[in-house]
Amino acid sequence: METQWPLQSQAISFYGDPRKNGWLHENTVDVVCPWTLHSGGLVVSHILIHKKCAASLLRVLNAVWAGVDQDYDKIQQLRYDRFSGSYNLRKMRGGTSLSMHSFACAIDFDAEDNEQHSQHHLFTDLSPLIIEFEKEGWVWGGRWRTGSIDAMHVQAARIHP
Repeated sequence: METQWPLQSQAISFYGDPRKNGWLHENTVDVVCPWTLHSGGLVVSHILIHKKCAASLLRVLNAVWAGVDQDYDKIQQLRYDRFSGSYNLRKMRGGTSLSMHSFACAIDFDAEDNEQHSQHHLFTDLSPLIIEFEKEGWVWGGRWRTGSIDAMHVQAARIHP
């Protein structure tokens, strides 16, 4: 059930302006992951995401969980338990536009093994997590051009029409 997400340039009109007072409370929800997530040494109980992305994210997570037969050991082997963030009000690295994380429509998983700009990363286009996100129309940073690769990153915003 692929969703037609907005272009990055249309993020404010689609998701609202995250710099406005009250935006975070009015536009985001907590999505509980069916498996335990960790960020550093902390257990993460949910993923903060824009409410327009929540149903899609939940479908992705449930499909991945079903695909591993609800086996947490498999999740750990795939390193899908390593959560590296979602909402973060900031500009894109090296740019002036707001990051898609500012709109709570982007998520990073396992930054340690999927370092930004690295040509060698754990996630590939055959990773079940990436497959499920792409089925939902999310954009995976592992497909970005050399020098911009961000294999930890998925976003519900298109780069090209």
